Amino acid sequence: MSKFKLTDEKFKDIFPLESPRDGQKELIEKILKIYESGKKYVILEAPCGTGKSVIGYSIARYFGNAYILTSQKILQNQHYHDFKLPYVLGRGNYTCLKNTNLNCEMGACFRISKNYCKDSSGNLKCPYIIAREKCLAHRYSNLNYSYFLSILKASNLIDERELIICDEAHNLEAELLKQSTVKITEKLLTFLGINLSLPDISTSDGNKCSWLIRDLFERIKSQFTYLKTQMSQLNGLKLTKEYKKITSRYSAIEKLFVAINEIKDQLENEKKGSIQQKIIITQTSEFIEFKSLFAISIFQNTLNNFGKRFLFMSATILNPKLFCKNLGIKYKDVEFIKCDSIFPVKNRLIHYSPVGSLSFKNKAKTLPELIKSIDKLLNQYKNVKGIIHTVNYDIAEKIIEGLKFSDQSYRLLMPRGNDKQLLLDTFYASKKPYVLISPSLTEGIDLKEDLSRLCIICKVPYANLTDKWTKERMTLDPSWYTTAACINLIQMSGRSIRSSTDYANTYILDSDFGNLAMNAMEIFPDWWKESVVY
Repeated sequence: MSKFKLTDEKFKDIFPLESPRDGQKELIEKILKIYESGKKYVILEAPCGTGKSVIGYSIARYFGNAYILTSQKILQNQHYHDFKLPYVLGRGNYTCLKNTNLNCEMGACFRISKNYCKDSSGNLKCPYIIAREKCLAHRYSNLNYSYFLSILKASNLIDERELIICDEAHNLEAELLKQSTVKITEKLLTFLGINLSLPDISTSDGNKCSWLIRDLFERIKSQFTYLKTQMSQLNGLKLTKEYKKITSRYSAIEKLFVAINEIKDQLENEKKGSIQQKIIITQTSEFIEFKSLFAISIFQNTLNNFGKRFLFMSATILNPKLFCKNLGIKYKDVEFIKCDSIFPVKNRLIHYSPVGSLSFKNKAKTLPELIKSIDKLLNQYKNVKGIIHTVNYDIAEKIIEGLKFSDQSYRLLMPRGNDKQLLLDTFYASKKPYVLISPSLTEGIDLKEDLSRLCIICKVPYANLTDKWTKERMTLDPSWYTTAACINLIQMSGRSIRSSTDYANTYILDSDFGNLAMNAMEIFPDWWKESVVY
């Protein structure tokens, strides 16, 4: 181990706040000492309240430049407000100045002329290009995974940096897998203007991806040429339904083009006999999906080439050896640092109050008891806000239906679809004791203090084994399946406890948690286990 010592003067230079919390200086020094000893990878598992963002940014400042990546746009915004780090989002998030009825994804600048908006003096005005250049020119670029991975192969935009910080790193593999997942429906093909039917993969001979690689890919290439011609003939400055439709098609085809190319690369490796490159094909009556089984080659061939060092941060790594295995990193090249929670146990109690199993075969029998228990808890906590995690919309809808005659029914808000942000804004702003109910608020929502004093977990969040890809991964590595459930469970329970002075009560109602606790309790961190009340 290096004899590296972080002096008080150097710490003051790199630490962005007036003073550190207890233990932060020691943790920063420990991580820097690991890097100075020559290791490339550090995994920091630390619960909410540790100040992971401050720790990561301090280490970035020590090395002088970094990419700071996260899975949530809300965390990009947090980095901007906390550290003044500029960020950029995808083109669709910015309004075209030449035609304010369009976003920059559809604007004529990008799709036709490449003549970006400028003022009378010739200075660049395009809001997207300005945000991109400002962000990527900054020494500490603040990006989300999706955007960063989408521009990695644009060699003129991304260069190697001293450090890549992967925040919410438990989501990294899923973000990488998105790059090589193609889901096709008849509706999508019709929208794209591609006259092609979905094949019956079950009866096809030879390479089962041949339809994707040969037939669809060739049609996509011809559509590229056709749509470019169509766009050039239309005036992008004048909004028409036809222009908007064409640019939407073009954007969708661009994304398909990139994903199919990634799958083609995966297939070349699969021919060499590597299970790591296997493509799982799922077909239903509605769609056909092609998805890489592992993200190893994606990480190794893309992200891993752009950082001299990596800092993976999350509250829920849980299984560092599995995490490294899924990215193709040798565990001997990694240092794993595990931190305890600084929150008082009494403020974060998790009550195991089983009402029955919510597994598929038992759900119908258990639902009436589940609804009764939720009604009882809502009455017990009738003056506070909270959240109900349901894992899927079917359970959420049945709970809402089952409580429609309860005097607590008015409190339930289910953010979904076009009304999602409106209902979330209502929840945040209102003084009424509303309770969010959703399968999709496991992460990315900060219900601090009075925004949530009650958290109800209806079902243990096991991945769906009817999904072919999930079943294949679970068959090859049961520990992956169990670890994923534990990660999601901890993330659910963490939405309501956001600081050392915050408090909330969490209730797990699914009796299947008993089996999980018995078979996988070693996976859960000690700070979480000590909160559980049986």
